Amino acid sequence: MRISKELIKAAAFNPTKKSTQMSIFDMCQKIDNKSISLPLYQRDLSWTLKKCIDLLNYQLLGKAPVSPISMNTILNTKECVPQVSFIDREVMPEVMYSQMSVVDGQQRLSTNFKAYTNHEDFRSIVLDLGKGCFVETGEAIRNTQIPVGILLNKEDSVLFEYVAKKNQLKSPEVTNVLLQIRSKIKNYNYTINSAEDLTEDEQIEWFEVLNNAGSRVS
Repeated sequence: MRISKELIKAAAFNPTKKSTQMSIFDMCQKIDNKSISLPLYQRDLSWTLKKCIDLLNYQLLGKAPVSPISMNTILNTKECVPQVSFIDREVMPEVMYSQMSVVDGQQRLSTNFKAYTNHEDFRSIVLDLGKGCFVETGEAIRNTQIPVGILLNKEDSVLFEYVAKKNQLKSPEVTNVLLQIRSKIKNYNYTINSAEDLTEDEQIEWFEVLNNAGSRVS
């Protein structure tokens, strides 16, 4: 009986063994230094502010982990899909060896990265200590609220300086809670499902399987 060589090769390869974990702050740092990027074909950001807040609250309050991120590791830098940076989507003139390109997870990573960089889009998102969750505020920030871009800023000093100026936040009890929340999100791990040197068509097929159970939508 003739057996397909491709079938034998596929049977011997288990892609799930390439899965790893990475913390939110580690991913944001890699986005910041452009070692995590987006393939040019990726759509623009589409999440509303409400969806971003929902993710932040789930990471803080949820009882189960957020679903995995899917990335294509670029080893062949000469024949890869052109890459763009997060948020501003600037075309990257050079792709590094082992660069991680996001196939699925742009919206979640961008949400965390905007908090990490205190992006202007998130200036109205605050952690409300009384309500116990992130909310959107259309008013002046209250004494019981702290901006997400301050709380989850890339620099620890930004939070310390903000708290030092707010008498209501200086108490050991409040400061301790804020530091615990920051530490939780900072070290919150996402599972990363990885593949290597996927073509554009293979990446799109993977995305469709993840999001549409393999079915195409218009």
